[in-house]
Amino acid sequence: MLAVIIVILIIWAVMWGFYKFMYPRAPKSMMPKKGDVTTPRQCNFCGNSLAEYRGVLETKPVSLEENSAADLAVNSDSGNDMDNNKELFFCNYEHQADFHAGKTYQADA
Repeated sequence: MLAVIIVILIIWAVMWGFYKFMYPRAPKSMMPKKGDVTTPRQCNFCGNSLAEYRGVLETKPVSLEENSAADLAVNSDSGNDMDNNKELFFCNYEHQADFHAGKTYQADA
């Protein structure tokens, strides 16, 4: 009976070491900080889901004329202000550049 317990403990220790080696913790720089948004968003280029703090969030710049027009649209309850305040989200800067270059996503490329 003691041999069985010792074998189980040895297997447990070996598996623990194996998982520590194979799956190390992520660096602290990759972990969310206080105030980071951790809700998942979809990339506008490839469609993959990623936490917002890990990707690139781009907001459409709005001029003063467009801003006043958007305020009028909100006040008139037209519902078309979604296009004026469109936020784009990308996995990385390469996806952002490819999106603005007009490229399409190739999964096998």
